[in-house]
Amino acid sequence: MAEFAARPPQHGVGSLAVSGEVDIAVVETLLAEARACLNADVSGLVIDLGGVTFIDSSGLGALVRLRNEAAQTEKNIALAHVPPAVARLFEVTGLTGIFPTRAGD
Repeated sequence: MAEFAARPPQHGVGSLAVSGEVDIAVVETLLAEARACLNADVSGLVIDLGGVTFIDSSGLGALVRLRNEAAQTEKNIALAHVPPAVARLFEVTGLTGIFPTRAGD
């Protein structure tokens, strides 16, 4: 089961830490948590994936959906602390280029 922890915005950017398994069972919660962060007065959102142990296609799809929704409101989504296994999945699916990562993360 995944856990989500929103952090107060810093410099106008929201932050959401995600940990555990991101699969179909938690996609709606991920979407709701991220949307709540994006609905605040922020220019974008950083999703910290450092604690993610597994992500399936529905989790990837949710991230793409969030990215597209954010772009419609001229907001950005970046990823931070992407574990190697998750980064590999982004690479294999061709999603690496659509998600900027935070410098040093």
